[in-house]
Amino acid sequence: MTQFRIANFAISALFLSAAFLIGPVSASETNDSRLPACTSGSVQSAVSGALARAEAYYAVHRTVTGIDDIREINGRDDGVSPLARRFCTGTATLTDGTQQTVHYKLVEHAGFVGVSWKVDACISSLDEWHIYGAHCSTTMPR
Repeated sequence: MTQFRIANFAISALFLSAAFLIGPVSASETNDSRLPACTSGSVQSAVSGALARAEAYYAVHRTVTGIDDIREINGRDDGVSPLARRFCTGTATLTDGTQQTVHYKLVEHAGFVGVSWKVDACISSLDEWHIYGAHCSTTMPR
């Protein structure tokens, strides 16, 4: 039991020291290479995966087959958070052949245990319950 407490303390201390080493982000560092590009294959896979997980709730058995016309909207929303953000939009082609606008946000250190980045993705016309706010507002800069 003592070894467990020591290990738990060591892991906690490691995460706290990492948080202090990372430090806040200045406004000039928002579009650096800490986040992958909107057009990156790993980002497109993450967007498709996020929408596939939500498929049972609102996509009515449709999944994303591809994303085209991808562009970055803005690198940061309000300048308050120390985490880098990247806001993107594109045109998603679904398995039923329709094309829908998809908005997605990448957030630094928001992945599993804060180690990697995370993506939130939303297709406004399919988000009837406004899970991501009206017109996907939480996935777009303010």
